[in-house]
Amino acid sequence: MREVFIRLLENALEDFYAQEQRNLQLNVHEICHGHRLAIYFENRIREYDDTHRERLFDNYFVDIEFNRTEGGAVKRVCYDDELHDTRCDMLLHSKGNVLPPERENLLIVELKKEHSTEREDQDIKEISRMVRPAEEGAPDAAICNTLFGVYLKIGQTCYFGTKYWYEDNRVKQELFHKKMM
Repeated sequence: MREVFIRLLENALEDFYAQEQRNLQLNVHEICHGHRLAIYFENRIREYDDTHRERLFDNYFVDIEFNRTEGGAVKRVCYDDELHDTRCDMLLHSKGNVLPPERENLLIVELKKEHSTEREDQDIKEISRMVRPAEEGAPDAAICNTLFGVYLKIGQTCYFGTKYWYEDNRVKQELFHKKMM
């Protein structure tokens, strides 16, 4: 399934770079980039479901800046032995429509503009925690067990970052880079 996410996200990024050159030139805020990428990604997952019989994403939605659990509480993640409020730049999740709830979150993306380092360490810690299995009784159990995480940097002519997932009892990561122009 990880390969499906990678391909769909890469396709959405191709759409983004084909359509959003003016926003890239204007150096708009990263929330604007996240919003536009979320539209392209949602279109790609719906297209995937329309062309495959699996219907993997029927009960999943793409949201930006999402910060609530199914029960309405603020999403909090634990790292450095403290709970921190978190707000995902882009999230593919079920909003409680999938049972059992172990796969509430399929994908989290933290997005930054190419030269931004704001909150970089915190974002990476949040992604690393969210892809780990939920620990019974942990205060952040509702947002853990995310299938796949991406720390993504967007530039005018390329994108790059790190992919995160949990496998063999540890968080694995892989760097990526793609020139678009």
